[in-house]
Amino acid sequence: MTVPPIDPIQPNDNQPNPSSYSYQATPTPSINILAIIGFALAVTGTGCGIISLVLSIIGYNQVSREPNRYTGKGFAIAGIVVSILSILLAILLAFLGLLGAIFDGITNSDSSIYS
Repeated sequence: MTVPPIDPIQPNDNQPNPSSYSYQATPTPSINILAIIGFALAVTGTGCGIISLVLSIIGYNQVSREPNRYTGKGFAIAGIVVSILSILLAILLAFLGLLGAIFDGITNSDSSIYS
């Protein structure tokens, strides 16, 4: 008994068809762009404290909701912390400037020019 040769054009029924397998590739997560932009605005000190805070919070929420799609939670947290610190520093400096102007007006009430 001889085995008939396998015709390369015709599919061989004894072997499984590789195209019949359902293979789903898992996408690699990418860094969330809003977290990066929020962090960059906060660190560079461009005066966009509220904007960087909002972008970092949105980026953090996206990373938390979809961890298989996004990474960058550390950038988002750092952006939130630095943004809050810069906003608080701006408020403190504005308050101290106002306080200085008030005390300067009290001590020099005669409106004289310094000589």
